[in-house]
Amino acid sequence: MDTAEPSKNENRADVSQRSDPWYVEWFMMCSALTLFLAYATWATFQGKDFKFGPYRSPFYPFDFSFWGLSPALFIFWMPVLFRFTCYYWRRTYYRVYFQDPAACAVPESKKNYLGENSFPFILQNMHRYFVILAMILLTLHWKGTLSSFFYQGHFGVGVGNLILLVDSSFLTIYVFSCHALRHLMAGRLKRFGCSQCSRTQYRVWTVMSMFNEHHGVWAWISLFSIIVSDMYVRLLSWGMIKDLNTWKIF
Repeated sequence: MDTAEPSKNENRADVSQRSDPWYVEWFMMCSALTLFLAYATWATFQGKDFKFGPYRSPFYPFDFSFWGLSPALFIFWMPVLFRFTCYYWRRTYYRVYFQDPAACAVPESKKNYLGENSFPFILQNMHRYFVILAMILLTLHWKGTLSSFFYQGHFGVGVGNLILLVDSSFLTIYVFSCHALRHLMAGRLKRFGCSQCSRTQYRVWTVMSMFNEHHGVWAWISLFSIIVSDMYVRLLSWGMIKDLNTWKIF
């Protein structure tokens, strides 16, 4: 019978037993999230080159400003609060920046984490209210997208329209696959009724649940679709590319 004692490393609680390269996922998420935050901060403070022809960057749903500040600063806090308290993004930036933990079955770097029952993490519970802000912002996104099909009194379709349309669609899926919104729709119910209203509610909840299953995927896709939309409009305004469209104007 083998009575050899385990090595010191096997007894240590701070050593992971994972043999796969778990740090690759951590590195990719860290790089992608940091890149987005850097770009979004830069784009928000620019305050210029955010529209061209009928197209408008999703960072800038309106033009008005005060004291010379960038118009994006007046709405940027809305998606920040929504995404910052999002259940999926909590998991992501806890792992990326706090390493708490960096991955599943990997020891935490901190030993004094008390959950989300104390300040400041208790503020994460405000997510259920920030989803309302996200829906307001989503309405502004769609307003800008739909109005981009009309330029100088004429209807037209261009590459920019399609990019903005795809971006708005992914943002819609991301918002409506939100855990808090799904719970608000019907997740709090123990059973559905037999009325037409209850059946409709059940169908909507079922669709939301289907998208909710891949909520993290929509979170990442919608993140990059915003960057693509903003950059496309800026490249047009800088004269670096030309838009293919039916208006034949620009």
